Amino acid sequence: MVVDEYCQTSVATISAVGDLIPTLQLAHVGFAEGILVAERLAGLSPVPIDYDGVPRITYSDPEVASVGLTEAKAKEKYGADGVRTLTYDLGGNGRSQILKTAGAVKVIAAVDGPVVGIHAVGARVGELIAEAQLIYNWEALPSEVAQLIHPHPTQTEAIGEAMLALAGKPLHVHD
Repeated sequence: MVVDEYCQTSVATISAVGDLIPTLQLAHVGFAEGILVAERLAGLSPVPIDYDGVPRITYSDPEVASVGLTEAKAKEKYGADGVRTLTYDLGGNGRSQILKTAGAVKVIAAVDGPVVGIHAVGARVGELIAEAQLIYNWEALPSEVAQLIHPHPTQTEAIGEAMLALAGKPLHVHD
């Protein structure tokens, strides 16, 4: 079914959300679309959903989690020279070593601009995506996130380490 950015169909009194429309088929997306419609009907001014900013997790072994643009989409939007990426190997992360997991966190940022995508593969990386969602949706710069202190030993340190490296202050980055 075709809807506009407020989930309204071509019939003014009918809206559609969730599995009825061709958006991400995730429960949390359906909830957000329902809230968007309810707020619109209540006369509020809801902000349309940025579907790139929705966290996506595949609950597999290892887990795959992402938010924001892929590297390819970022290069389409900003140009090949307008994007910086950094892949942080979870082998250098203390908590990942404790969990005996391998994997990586990839951060994509616009040159001299915000983080535009964060993608991760590894055990329990779905737990990292809430922080990644905030970073993406608030258009945080790597240098801003690099100032934050991530608790040790946690897998969230992988995001912090990647941001430190992108900000030109690598701490535990290794090849």
